[in-house]
Amino acid sequence: MFNNKKIILIFLILTLLLLWGQAWGEVSMDSKEVEQIIFQGLDYLHQEEVFRAVDEFKKLIDFFPNDPIGYFYVAASLQTMMDDYRNYTYQDEFNKYMDLAIEKGEEKKKKGNLTAYDCLYLGGAIGYRGINEALTGDWYHGFIDGLRAKGYLEKALKLNPEFYDVYFGLGGYHFWKSLKTRIFWWLPFAKDNRQMGINMIKLAIEKGKYSREDAKLALVRIYVENKEYENAFAMINQLIKSQPNKPFLLWFLGRAQMETKMYAGAINTYQTMLKTLIASPYYHPEGEVECRYNLALAYFENKNFEDSQKQIDAILAFKEKSQENKNIKHFIEDAKGLRKKIKKHAS
Repeated sequence: MFNNKKIILIFLILTLLLLWGQAWGEVSMDSKEVEQIIFQGLDYLHQEEVFRAVDEFKKLIDFFPNDPIGYFYVAASLQTMMDDYRNYTYQDEFNKYMDLAIEKGEEKKKKGNLTAYDCLYLGGAIGYRGINEALTGDWYHGFIDGLRAKGYLEKALKLNPEFYDVYFGLGGYHFWKSLKTRIFWWLPFAKDNRQMGINMIKLAIEKGKYSREDAKLALVRIYVENKEYENAFAMINQLIKSQPNKPFLLWFLGRAQMETKMYAGAINTYQTMLKTLIASPYYHPEGEVECRYNLALAYFENKNFEDSQKQIDAILAFKEKSQENKNIKHFIEDAKGLRKKIKKHAS
């Protein structure tokens, strides 16, 4: 039999459980809990702890299983790792989470209750998919997804004009669209909006909440692609102080050094990168082969032909891997071409 004390105790426990459940369900996108998860996940990602970042961002899926936010951040983390380490074995997992982010956003769109956050992360997910399509050679669908992403990002700004993180995505869209369509600039409907895109990304750096660091990294890529090497070196030097072995920065530092004929500097950069890639838990042979080819090329341009040949020999040892990886095969063929150039200089 229950006495009065037991009944009161059970009532109190049930009341606390009910209140706890209501509080859990009332967590909003602007809450301190969500803010802490995003900042912690981004910090893990910027420190190259990708799997910890993924685990952290999955907490957002627990909070918001029917919203795109958590799925977006998980997929974006995987995309960052694949791009930095050339490890595309996570492509299926990336596709899974990015498709879920788009699916959840489109389901909310059908119900007519898209928020500014939904538009940001739905637009971001479609934009990431477009980038991935473009990188794999599907420029048509990449362009279509870019347009769709732009529409959602602009809607996010209409819903919240002070949502400055949106300018990170919009700036990237305007810059890359202009760059890839520059052969059409003479047409009246085609404009060079590269500087507008750069200015938007700078606004995200200045006033954005979550996108500031990623926007800085995006500017590094843009400056190198736009041949603004002075700006690129300045941004890299600023960021590399706290992230000395970050592959993203090393890839673009090495490229900028090669394009400005700073071959000795490029050799040092690619040597550092090679050690970083090989020691990483995200290692993939494709990253090593690409880095070794760049190092061989830097040695060649610096007239260190013997060292260049050593790197070529190391690349050719991956011949078996080239049967299953077209990018490795591509660099092996380039290495063979470089070997022929070395023989000409030696003769």
